[in-house]
Amino acid sequence: MQWGQIKILFILSFLVLDLFLLQQFLSKQSEDELGQISTVAEDIETALENNDITIAEDAIPEVTEVAGLKSKEGGFSEDILSQIEEIDDSEQQVEVENDRVLKVTLDEPVEVNEDNIINKVNSIVPFGAQYSYWGWNEEEGTALFFQIANDRTVYFNEGGYLLVNIADGEITGYVATLLNFSDTEEDTAVSSPEQIIAPLSAINTLYTAGYIEEGDEVTSMSVGYHSSFNLVPGEENGPQVFAPTWKVTVNDEKNLFLYAISGTFIESDETGFIEDLIGKYDVIQGEVESDTIEENETSETN
Repeated sequence: MQWGQIKILFILSFLVLDLFLLQQFLSKQSEDELGQISTVAEDIETALENNDITIAEDAIPEVTEVAGLKSKEGGFSEDILSQIEEIDDSEQQVEVENDRVLKVTLDEPVEVNEDNIINKVNSIVPFGAQYSYWGWNEEEGTALFFQIANDRTVYFNEGGYLLVNIADGEITGYVATLLNFSDTEEDTAVSSPEQIIAPLSAINTLYTAGYIEEGDEVTSMSVGYHSSFNLVPGEENGPQVFAPTWKVTVNDEKNLFLYAISGTFIESDETGFIEDLIGKYDVIQGEVESDTIEENETSETN
């Protein structure tokens, strides 16, 4: 065998050996990282158990990466507006402001209860499937829905809500806004999906900050979206950016939020949010009623 061929064999042999050693190194490094992650998760789980914090079965979803989200300029699309125009005027009084705020008053209130509210709302709101049910606030006489984007809920944003008015167990009307998103997830994503904080780490962050107390039970968790900026509907607004957000429900009654990438806690106030919406709605209604009265007085004078 010629010396040149022997050298090539040696080079190839060392190359194969180097690749094998590199694979072993990377595999060992990956195992070490997984081991560290597993150890941290076990440590957090032990700490939570020691402080009598329990997690309900199936409370933790299997999600590790979520992309940020962006909306286009807010407002009802032509398709939605055409659905609104098809509403029977004899059954509902409809007003749309700047294609952004829809106000509907039912001529015949619709009976409703907690068990059938979603079906009842979907029967009177032609685009109701674009919202998820948040809850019934009996003190304020409203049921609140939040818009859905990419199969996730957009929490507490004035550009994407459905506020249903309920009096004496009957739906009397509703106010709605709708954020405008592209049809595909790729077009709405701000960036590629990013690694989010692990569920146990999110729970531990809330516990360390005092939002979860000893003896509490985490009954459910989910990832939605939230924006630190809340643009007022009815004005010429540009796009908004929404960050992945952990929603952590404690004892089936308290909802806590934190950004799923940075871990920053988000203050939320359901009653305050609803009261703000009602205040703006009442002002708008007052202007409408005032205009209607003036028109009636003018017609009577003539």
